[in-house]
Amino acid sequence: MGRKRAIICFETEERFESVTDAANAIGAAWPLVSSALKRHGACRGFHFYYADEVKPDDSVFDRKVYKNSRPIICLETNERFESQARAAKAVGVPREAIYAALRGHIATKGLHFYYADEPKPDEEFFRNRSWTRVRCKETGVVYESIAQAARETGVSKSNIQAAAKRHGTAKGLHFYYADEPEPDDFYYADEPEPDDLLPSKRGIRVRCVETGVVYKTITQAAKETGVSQAGIRGAASGMAGGYRWEYVDD
Repeated sequence: MGRKRAIICFETEERFESVTDAANAIGAAWPLVSSALKRHGACRGFHFYYADEVKPDDSVFDRKVYKNSRPIICLETNERFESQARAAKAVGVPREAIYAALRGHIATKGLHFYYADEPKPDEEFFRNRSWTRVRCKETGVVYESIAQAARETGVSKSNIQAAAKRHGTAKGLHFYYADEPEPDDFYYADEPEPDDLLPSKRGIRVRCVETGVVYKTITQAAKETGVSQAGIRGAASGMAGGYRWEYVDD
């Protein structure tokens, strides 16, 4: 095996005692760094040359642009990086984290990125609504995410998200994004109930005391809250499923 030769990163001027050391520093396999040295190409956006040779001119390097070497800009700092690798090194995260942030329009270590050859997006572009806090209008409870709201209310994530977007209900509850002003009652759509929830001639209306929601039948109340019909029927007026129930006179 040949002797180890120190190499220098052209962009940062950092010296490494071996190809392996350089590879570990940028999170790449050593054969990739070795290949970059031989072909005057880049590895993770960085170019290298041997420390015992004269520093080459920039024109020596192959500047062919690859997908992962597109310059990117940090939205918060306006700092431009010539590659995802450089941004990753500056932020202190793996390059894959920068790639995921770019692709998913999400943050990594609180920073957002976009490609420099594209128009600067507004903040709404980066908002991942699945992770946005939501508030239940009836209870006033704020949930850190739609997933948490789903777990604690028994309503599916898709239904909560749909309710927040279309200003409707999910299991009798209204949800809206907590980073927006609380809507007035007229803000919500007056949508017809599905046919299977319409009251029958023998339907008994019940109200959940905590939420104030009136259900046209015990069947509807059970379906939308997850509490058994027998429990609601036996609890009114009493407790079932952690809620107090009462009959509503016509």
